[in-house]
Amino acid sequence: MIKELLKKIGYANEDITKIEKGLSDEKIFLTKEENIEERYSKLKTQKEDLEKQVQTLTETNTNIQTEYDNYKKGSITQEEYETKVKEIQEEADNKVKQNNFDSRLAVKLMSKEINAKDVLDIKANLDMSRISLEGENFIGLDEQINSLKERKDYLFNKEETVITGVGENGRQKIDEDDHKLDTMSYSEMCDYLEKNPDAKI
Repeated sequence: MIKELLKKIGYANEDITKIEKGLSDEKIFLTKEENIEERYSKLKTQKEDLEKQVQTLTETNTNIQTEYDNYKKGSITQEEYETKVKEIQEEADNKVKQNNFDSRLAVKLMSKEINAKDVLDIKANLDMSRISLEGENFIGLDEQINSLKERKDYLFNKEETVITGVGENGRQKIDEDDHKLDTMSYSEMCDYLEKNPDAKI
């Protein structure tokens, strides 16, 4: 795609070869996947959630083993041991539940719908006690986000493109007058075309 584009713009074959080699040397790869950053952030958050679950499971097993050793040594009674094991398991369940909530909320805040610049900054401005997760939906989040966008819009990324309609395959059509390819640097042009594959050249 890039080779054909550069030819259309007027680059010589020798220059195109240098650019392609430069991209490869610098490990710069272009993708046609839509919402790739959002998908990457979601996978990263899910990975962190799984790591926390493994850590919680390890800590739980260690704590239960410690109490079992105390019971075997006679330091605590069987009733005390069973009570402690129940407490440890409840604490672990609460941690997993909280980690799941935090993970899903982070993904939601990073989505195109909300477009948070920094999840921690947004959470610091939310009343978490008024937000709950029911199935796949957050209750009490939208109202706070809408209010926050009015009061502190700098916490959110802004769309810089002007949408004038819908292009082929349901993709957004961009106002061509605001994006002149011949005035862009190479990296700006690649970034623009990657996000707007339907743009006319």
